[in-house]
Amino acid sequence: MILMFVRILTRVKKQGCKFNFGNLIKMNKREVRKRLNRLFYLRGDEPLKRTARIDYLPGGSDREFYRITEGENTFIAMFTLVQSQVQKFRLIERYLIKRGIWVPDFIAAAESLYLLVMEDVGQGSLYKIVKSTDDNEFIEQRYRWVIESLIHMQIAASKDIEKCKPVYKRVFGYKDFRWESNYFRWSFLEVFCGYSSKETKNLDEDFHNIASCLVDEPLFFMHRDFQSTNIFFKEGYVRIVDFQDAHRGLLTYDLASLLRDAYVSLSREMRNRLFSYYYSMLREKTNLYKDIKKFRRVYVLSAIQRNMQALGAFAFLSKFMKKRWFRKAIPQGVKYLKEGLEEIQDFKVLNEMVNSKKVTKCVKSISS
Repeated sequence: MILMFVRILTRVKKQGCKFNFGNLIKMNKREVRKRLNRLFYLRGDEPLKRTARIDYLPGGSDREFYRITEGENTFIAMFTLVQSQVQKFRLIERYLIKRGIWVPDFIAAAESLYLLVMEDVGQGSLYKIVKSTDDNEFIEQRYRWVIESLIHMQIAASKDIEKCKPVYKRVFGYKDFRWESNYFRWSFLEVFCGYSSKETKNLDEDFHNIASCLVDEPLFFMHRDFQSTNIFFKEGYVRIVDFQDAHRGLLTYDLASLLRDAYVSLSREMRNRLFSYYYSMLREKTNLYKDIKKFRRVYVLSAIQRNMQALGAFAFLSKFMKKRWFRKAIPQGVKYLKEGLEEIQDFKVLNEMVNSKKVTKCVKSISS
């Protein structure tokens, strides 16, 4: 498990990037302003006004995002850890826009500054919409619109995906599934909940079986983090952000990320209706998954996989990156994971551990 931790930190330290446990890139507003002004100078533009407001946008990414406000104008500055991420973002963004997928417009970039500037899609995230109202009909309609955008992205961006080299080269396969489940084992079960590596060793067979069930599914454009804080509404359109880690992968991973998103709590009845809506649209667009029971099983397996990954991330970010707000999502993440394991009762060891006293105690300590 130590190797996993080293691997995570190795990504952070590449190419001379500054590192700090509490804040992956140790940036301050003065440094943000300095790099932005350097970019504007290289472009022949005016520097930021002294009155410009710089707001850090917290998140779980290994990138940092800031909203820059000058009067009525705003834009987003993204700082990466690796220079090549700037170019990859630009390539994927251009590829998606050409296919009618609404992502933030590119404004400017400089790889040497680890910096990319893009359109501000506003503050109307799906997450904030869900948290701001108790009108379930209103919420469900927004999710239907998001599902329509998701289906469009998955189908349209997959037709000639070889033209988008960063995504085409990244196939989400067995090793990736196992990395996620081992991340969950180490970060959540061992570090956060107090299990020993000896106790969690017996999970290997369940983890292998879950990955093996998913690895042969058809490959499509996969966002990989398609959840409520990465989905916005602006000027009547669904806008999708944080797509730069996209892979070729299975359809149901993004669907599970959306419908069993630990940041929000949707009723099982609403999620089942939305699942059916997605399936009906999928059948209109493709000849895949004629058997809804088989598709449902792949979806639930994907949800189990996704919820394990998310719990590993929440534990890691709150414990080691000092981003305490991610702890709040753990109880809902555990609830969704239990729901998946209840529906597919093939993973006895995992089910027993997730329903154990240790995990229950950890969840109660957060909820209380």
